[in-house]
Amino acid sequence: MAISTDAAIDFFGNQDTVTSSSSSVADGAFSVSGDITTWTNDDDAVSAAVVFEGTYSSAPDASSSVSLFARLMNIQSTNDQDTPDSNFGHTFLGSFPLNDVTSSQYIAIEVSLPNTKTSQEYEFYIQNNAGQTLSSGWDLYITPKAIGPHA
Repeated sequence: MAISTDAAIDFFGNQDTVTSSSSSVADGAFSVSGDITTWTNDDDAVSAAVVFEGTYSSAPDASSSVSLFARLMNIQSTNDQDTPDSNFGHTFLGSFPLNDVTSSQYIAIEVSLPNTKTSQEYEFYIQNNAGQTLSSGWDLYITPKAIGPHA
């Protein structure tokens, strides 16, 4: 089926790596700031595709997940949101459903991006809810998305 002219379609920005994970994440724990790269939403996109890449040495529990949280930076002058932790996750964006395997997993979800200003900066954190420790070397990738008319 051909897409008609002026039909609404997705447009994608460049994919960016937003983690540099050198540490593992225990079950129930959050990633640490040392694993995080600040990402700037230069396009002021309202949504994004986020890909989680991770490996477990012991298979995750069936029907488990990794949760994604955002920490908005400079939301009031130079003041940032608090870092997500087990007491308060702050801005929840979505969950990556895990397969109960030990091979590398690549899981994509679409998320809404909460913008408080133009070129909003974010730090993205994960909470491992797999019943097992997430091995070091996991990564997050983000691709900003927009909707516009098909030519």
